Amino acid sequence: MALRDHEQHQLDEIERRLAQENPRLARRFEKFRPVPVVTFAAAAVGVLSVFLTGLVTLVVGFGMDSAPPIAVGAVLTTAIPLAIIWFYRCHWR
Repeated sequence: MALRDHEQHQLDEIERRLAQENPRLARRFEKFRPVPVVTFAAAAVGVLSVFLTGLVTLVVGFGMDSAPPIAVGAVLTTAIPLAIIWFYRCHWR
């Protein structure tokens, strides 16, 4: 939806004042790009699937009483989802 001329003029004036009063904040707004819903949903599904795979591996490892599957499950359950979240958080800023 397009803005009316008067509204666009007001918005331009607000942006100009913001750049004068707080240039650092103005630069952050210039860099801001909203995250597409599809990208966010794909990241959420990826994190959830890795987490659930790790959880199943942990349960199987405890059932077998074997350390390697428990270690793999622990890494899949904690480290990889955290790394994915950290990666996307850094790139979404």
